[in-house]
Amino acid sequence: MSAIPKRKLFQPLTLVAIAAAVGLPLASLVAAKLAQAPMDQGSARPALAVSTLPVEPAAGYALRRIFTGRVEANRTSNLGFERAGLLREVLVREGDSVKREQVLARLDRALLESKRRELAASLKDARANQALAEATLVRYLDSVDEGAVTRQALDEVREGANAARAGVDLALARIASVDLDITKSQLRAPFAGIVTRRLADEGRVLAAGTPVLELQERAIPEIRVGIAGVFANGLQPGETYELAWRGRPFPARLRAVLPLRNLGTRTLDALFTPLAPPAGLRSGELVELELSQWIEESGLWLPLSALTAGPRGLWQAYATEPLGKATPEGQIADHRIAARPLEVLYQDSDRVYVRGPLGKGDSVVRTGLQRVVPGQMVRVLTQGSDRLALGTE
Repeated sequence: MSAIPKRKLFQPLTLVAIAAAVGLPLASLVAAKLAQAPMDQGSARPALAVSTLPVEPAAGYALRRIFTGRVEANRTSNLGFERAGLLREVLVREGDSVKREQVLARLDRALLESKRRELAASLKDARANQALAEATLVRYLDSVDEGAVTRQALDEVREGANAARAGVDLALARIASVDLDITKSQLRAPFAGIVTRRLADEGRVLAAGTPVLELQERAIPEIRVGIAGVFANGLQPGETYELAWRGRPFPARLRAVLPLRNLGTRTLDALFTPLAPPAGLRSGELVELELSQWIEESGLWLPLSALTAGPRGLWQAYATEPLGKATPEGQIADHRIAARPLEVLYQDSDRVYVRGPLGKGDSVVRTGLQRVVPGQMVRVLTQGSDRLALGTE
């Protein structure tokens, strides 16, 4: 075997060493030069083989977005007393199920009950005065015809009887007011639900309206999803949509889309009623809603593996251009690598929708872009049947 001349061996090694010292861009240029450098007839070898993918132009793409929502109870209330007082007892604990109008807590009623007894005595006095005034009026009516009393005295007795009746009505109203306060000293459930929080304990003097318990309704919850962009325009109240919770899909009917946009997120709230909620779905859980919209935009689909970083922060793909009949000496190659700049319009999982100088009949390197550089001679493997017709949704 003949020895390799030192001069020929030194030149490629020197170029590689220089490229490693100055950085990757020069290394790519050196690799391209080495790939194109002629070889001796005795050292002819096949060029690097690459797998390519033919591209198919598309008229547009389906823009998909996933929006996150939260499960909310239809009704949640912080329950408190309408009047101030000393909290005497709380009859339920967190997690207890309660019925509508069930008594949940009570205030101390000793002062109210004492006041009611006082008003009850006043009522008896008022009724006694009323009875006396009405009896006097009857006697005056019998005596006025006989001339025993004047009509002025009769009028005074008649109005005195009316005042006595008003005194009875006033006493009754005051007792009714105290009875109402006694009733409001009991905290009742406004709807059936579950006690989720206990906010006060016995012995505390409460101001009017101070929350004591938090009650959450047990009915089927509602789901609030914030929808951004143009997707909210395509929602139709009354239609059924598919939501997902922990990867488990379930149907839900859109009840309404609120007309007010959230100032912080710039989204519109869509309210859904689950039709068949999965077991375990509770208030506070997060759910997902996937929506899609067709975007009319010419372009083509490429796998992520076919893209590489280009100059000035752009992306590019490596197209393969046929060499024709001219083949460099010592190379068994049929195509040349050419960089094509691309604009990425949309990414969907492991593929991207791009726009650029690629059309029907062009092919791009599918994978292994780190092994080739623009201008390099390559051999194209037989293209598979999996054409990139991903533009038809």
